[in-house]
Amino acid sequence: MIEKNIQALLSGVNEPLGNKLLNFIQNKTCSRFNIDENLNIYDKTHNVF
Repeated sequence: MIEKNIQALLSGVNEPLGNKLLNFIQNKTCSRFNIDENLNIYDKTHNVF
């Protein structure tokens, strides 16, 4: 699923999704997930990557 989202972002096919993903990466945080400088996404709720 994430891979498809990234492909959509790169291709520009899904603009709203691309913007959300880009904002998520730029902000490096949201209520449930953290993302580090290596683009590892960390789920704070379940403590998994």
